[in-house]
Amino acid sequence: MKILVIRLSSIGDVLLTTPVLRALKQQLPSATVHLLTKKGCAALMQHNVHLDAVVPLGDSVDATVDALRKEAYDCVVDLHNNHRSRRIRRALGLKRYVYRKENLHKFLFVWTKHNLMSGRHVVDRYYDAVRPLGVTPDGEGLECTLDGALQGNDWLWHSVGGFPVADLVAKPYVAIACGAQHATKQIPLEGLARLCEAMAHPVILLGDGKDRLRVGDEAHPWGNHVVNLCGTTSLEESAALIRDAAVVITPDSAMLHVAAAFRRPTLAVWGATDPAFGFSSFQCEHHDYLVAPLRCHPCSRMGSEHCRHGHFNCMRRHNWTAIAHSADGIIEASTAMHT
Repeated sequence: MKILVIRLSSIGDVLLTTPVLRALKQQLPSATVHLLTKKGCAALMQHNVHLDAVVPLGDSVDATVDALRKEAYDCVVDLHNNHRSRRIRRALGLKRYVYRKENLHKFLFVWTKHNLMSGRHVVDRYYDAVRPLGVTPDGEGLECTLDGALQGNDWLWHSVGGFPVADLVAKPYVAIACGAQHATKQIPLEGLARLCEAMAHPVILLGDGKDRLRVGDEAHPWGNHVVNLCGTTSLEESAALIRDAAVVITPDSAMLHVAAAFRRPTLAVWGATDPAFGFSSFQCEHHDYLVAPLRCHPCSRMGSEHCRHGHFNCMRRHNWTAIAHSADGIIEASTAMHT
């Protein structure tokens, strides 16, 4: 059986498909499994041992469909179920197994503040799509396999942002993922400052070029224990630094799921969205921080570029000092356990 799995974006959502990909490959041993995803998501999936191929979505859906037809798939597993994935699966005309979203319940939660969500994690709902194939949950978590150059001694000899990796990872550190796809899920600048100032252990800030502009250069009055690598690392390098961190602080972003894939203790800081949507850390030691009660929360299914109420209290009212102390406490407990 040759199976095409579709999950086009985003990076975190694609990582959330990895338990299903693993179960397909292990429970259907004769199956060939391909993943269709966007080019930007392929980097963290190309070394997945449970995939026979990662197929990048082309600029043209029609051209992509033409290429997919040549592969002679037996069925399609659509774990995205949006307009583009529906167009692709219908054009292929194959037997389909489709993930059912809870968008109506999300919409009602956002606009009425009544939580009618199923309470089930999205990974469990992904599994529902493949149950007709005889595939069931294996009880394991997410996966993220990096290139060999980002492992072992090769990684330690690496340099990122002008810093030798061996020096960065020499002591237990806290990795803070500064950004997220939408502004109302990002840790605000004042939150980052308070986290860094209150932290007793080394801190590495991770993010993209936009976060670099927001956070600024590394010369901050937040302490000499802080290294700002925003905008200086590739996606895979950031993932490697998450993997090697003692604890991760992150908003609702791709790095939340990267941390889960590497089983890193995670402090998830929620803004406009809510873990009840089903996209919290999966099978990983974690704590969810929400500002409550807020009459306006949640205000968006996926986040937005501006707080519609103008105050951004869902992020600004977090007790950043307490979160920093929790991160320090995790490191201290781990250190005591291994001494």
